[in-house]
Amino acid sequence: MENIIHAAFGKNEIVGKYRAEATSDGVRILRCNHEGVFEQVDLVPFADVMRRLDAGEWEDEIKLSFDILKAWGKKPKDTNEAATDEERLLLWRWLIATAFIREQHEKNGSARVEWRPGEFKDCALYVGKHGGMNLYPMAERLAMANNIEGALIERYGREQGVNNAIEFYMMMAGEDHGLSDAGREILADLHDSFIEQMNREGLPKTPTAH
Repeated sequence: MENIIHAAFGKNEIVGKYRAEATSDGVRILRCNHEGVFEQVDLVPFADVMRRLDAGEWEDEIKLSFDILKAWGKKPKDTNEAATDEERLLLWRWLIATAFIREQHEKNGSARVEWRPGEFKDCALYVGKHGGMNLYPMAERLAMANNIEGALIERYGREQGVNNAIEFYMMMAGEDHGLSDAGREILADLHDSFIEQMNREGLPKTPTAH
């Protein structure tokens, strides 16, 4: 985030910083301008927040992402927009994936990778018993959706499966925005399995979720 701010606004530590707040119309996102005044840059309807977060729209602004979540959770009562099970599922999937990436970054560091032609970013590293791999937030969420949620929905049906997945993710959460021991073990097993398969069969010809 610091590199983004410096590239766009120079070395002013205030300019470019974001904040989010709940309004009756949705989550208002503001950014500090050169005069030190926060001005609105987006107004996200409450019903769109989780979908856009899951799509990675604010991926490079992790603090803003959490501020948006907090604002989403403080939606005024007069909006009559209670969180749906699907939104809660996206919320918990995002929280668990984010916690896993943060913990792996603290444990194993990061690597500079070319995200798109000429565009580089730092990726957290996972290192397991079969080797290591870069961690991409959207790929993590997709893998969880396919391997955890998909199995529960297939077994119990959409409605019950979604609720079971939410409870499963809650069990994976630990203290201080981290993972529980069970959560770490589950995701470690998932990544070890993918790396073992990749070592045995090579990289897939088309992108797949791990």
